[in-house]
Formats: sequence, C-alpha cells, structure tokens
Amino acid sequence: MKALLIFPFFYIYEIALGALRIAKDVLSPEPKLRPVLLRVPIDLPSDVHRLALAALVSMTPGTLSVDEADDGRTLLVHSLYGGDDPEGEIRHILDHYAARVASIRLPFVRHA
Repeated sequence: MKALLIFPFFYIYEIALGALRIAKDVLSPEPKLRPVLLRVPIDLPSDVHRLALAALVSMTPGTLSVDEADDGRTLLVHSLYGGDDPEGEIRHILDHYAARVASIRLPFVRHA
C-alpha cells in the first residue's frame, strides 16, 4: 500500500525532469539528443504490471515503449537520450520504474 501512495510523487518528479530536459534541448542551439532503441529485460508478476510499465515509460517525456519481445520478457524502448549510456538508461528503467511497478500489489491480479 505504501508503494502505491508514494508512486504518484515519484512519477510526477520523473515527468518534470523529462520535460525540463527536452525543453532545455529544444531551446539549445546544439541539442544533446542521442536516440537509441533499448532492449529492457523485464520480469514482472503479471501482464497488468507489464502493461503499466509500458504505459508509464511511454508517458514519460523522452521515452516511448515500442514493442514487447520474447513473450513479454523484453520491452523495446526508444529513448531520446540513452545513446551515450544505453546500459545506464536500462538500469534507470529497471531500478526506478520496473521495481516500483512490481512492488505494487493489485487486488485483482493473481501474484506468483
């Protein structure tokens, strides 16, 4: 329950950071875009959790969920800024998004 209460504040912060980064880039004479397509390995307890992760990634400025691969074990993500450090971007998605989504227990979802 605590994770569910804290999550909106975390996510609003992530949206604000992403929006500011893009705004700075748009106003800059030399954009720092380094687009990349990432293969993010995911291990979430249900289809609903995978859907939530994909939606959250897509709603965050600078990232977009493109597809699922390997029977839902990999999320393909387009990132505007992940090209310099793709592994770091994947770690950020796993540590900040996937871990928080996995910690939310949904009453209508059967957990393993």
